Formats: sequence, structure tokens, C-alpha cells
Amino acid sequence: MAIETDRFARAECGSIISRGWSNRLSGSVRPISVPLWLGAERPGVELGPAALDAGLRARWHARALPHLEDRLAPTVTVPVDVPADARERLNQRSLTFLPQIAEACERLADEVEAAVTDGELALILGGDHALSAGSIAGAALAASPEPLGVLWLDTHPDLNTAASSPSGHIHGMPLAASLGLGETALTDLGHPGPKLRPEHVCLLGARDIDPGERELIHEQGIWLLTMEEWSDAGILSGLDDALIYLECQGVGAVHISFDLDVLDPLVLPGTGTTIPGGLTYRESSQVLRRLRDWDGSVRSVDWVELNPSLDPSGHSVETAVALLATMLGETMR
Repeated sequence: MAIETDRFARAECGSIISRGWSNRLSGSVRPISVPLWLGAERPGVELGPAALDAGLRARWHARALPHLEDRLAPTVTVPVDVPADARERLNQRSLTFLPQIAEACERLADEVEAAVTDGELALILGGDHALSAGSIAGAALAASPEPLGVLWLDTHPDLNTAASSPSGHIHGMPLAASLGLGETALTDLGHPGPKLRPEHVCLLGARDIDPGERELIHEQGIWLLTMEEWSDAGILSGLDDALIYLECQGVGAVHISFDLDVLDPLVLPGTGTTIPGGLTYRESSQVLRRLRDWDGSVRSVDWVELNPSLDPSGHSVETAVALLATMLGETMR
């Protein structure tokens, strides 16, 4: 399916003329911190947002890069209500934390919509990937009436519902919820119903796909390059196919959701669901620099699933911050 889609993209859309889109990866940035771990049901990932925010600001200050540092607005923090007995309620496959996750996502949707409407890049620092149900809802509201496109870079498609999920963890469900599938507490964020259409989604780098997700991808015709297909196609060539495809679909804005577990665990072990065979540091840098230079309308970004407690060396935090800095404009020159 992916190869045929790539051929269509290149044959039919390769000569598209830029619409004068504005890529906000080079503009003002509003960091939005979401210390959420309830979707992963694994504490530690809530430490990621503060580590990323502080690390990025400290990096640019120490390197005397005021032209980058001054682009960062004050960070907005979305509060997460964690039940006092949360650690006693883990892994019950009962969606026990759905109310708290939905409440945080509703607040996040408001913050993302406001940032995008104000002309800033909404940079959502996670926290686990369940937050994307909220960030996509906010990005879709801000893009309306034009459709939102999503570039999903992740080891996992996160297309499960409560019925299909092997783990029952909500961080494996946000993209399904954005497509209108699953619990109404998540599908109806911002407004009732889907926030995305399947043809407006590109999945890149998946290498751990559950049976229900695989079936849904084929049923819905969702654009996909698995990690092995992406590697075989060439990292930049495969990314370009995805970007051309989104242009062809006529989306008015693009949301990038970057799960740090798309990197190989040898590069970044500090994330909760590691699978061998992911992106190298150099490949990740190539991808992020190409996205930074693209003339598409990138208005919002998730940067999620950093768990500092899983890598006490600090290497994973340093890697995640360095790649985030690259995406936002830092170069070696």
C-alpha cells in the first residue's frame, strides 16, 4: 500500500506550486507543558516536560543564541489531576484514568487553539502520547474550516480503542480518538465527532503495530511507511513522499506528532516502550531539518514520551533537547 501511495504522490503531485504556507517552526514558539503519565500508566514520563523546557532554554542561553532563545514565549502548564491512589490502580484495563486524561486534554485543546490563533507555534511538551487527543483537537479547531493534516512519527500508530488494545493504556488510543473512534470523552474534545479524516494522516516509522491497528490502517486506507519501508525508501525520500501526500490532500494546516520512541533505544533509552530498529540520531536530525525547511503550514508539534527516570545518565534528556533544538532552528554553523 505504501509503495503505491508513494508512486501516486510523486506522479500526480510532484509539481505542486507552493501555496504560500507559513511554517511556524521558524517563528514564535509557545511551549505548552503537559505532565501526563496516566495514559502510559508508568510514572516518570511526567518529568519530561520540565526537563525539555528547562533544557532547551539552558542550551540556547549557554550557547549564546538569543535569536533562538528570544523566540520562546513563557511556558504554559496544563494541570493534570492525578488521583491519590493512582499507583494502586495501574494495568487494570478499565480506562480508570479516562476522566483525568479527558479533562487535561480539554484544557490542552484550548491552549493549542489559542496559541495557533495568536500566530505562534504550539509546542506541546509531554508527557505521554495520550495528550495528542487534546493537541489535535485544538489544532483542528484553529484550522477550521480547512482540514488538518497530521504527520505521526512513532513506533506505534496509537490507533487502538478500548476493545482492540492489548494493554488498555490510553496513550495507545489518541490517534484513533482523533478519527472519531473510541470513548466519547476523547472523541468529543472541542466538539463532537472526528477531528481528522483518515486520508489526512501520514504514519512514519511504525514498527510495533497491534492487530486491530493493522486492520484499521488497511480498512481506512491510512498512509503508512513502516520503519523498514522508510529505511528502504530512503529517510528523506520517504519523508518527502509523506509531505507531498499531505499537500495533495489539500490540508490547511499540519500538526506534527513526534514520539521519541521512534528513535532507536540505543540512541534514546529513556522512553517507556522501546523497540529495536528505530531512527539513528543522524537520521532524526535529517528528518527534523527537512521539516524545518519545508514550506508547509506546520502550526503545532507534540514532543512526547521522554521518561527521564528510565535513563539516570541524563543522556536521553540531552538527546531529546538537542533534536528539539534542531527542529526549531539550531544549526552547527
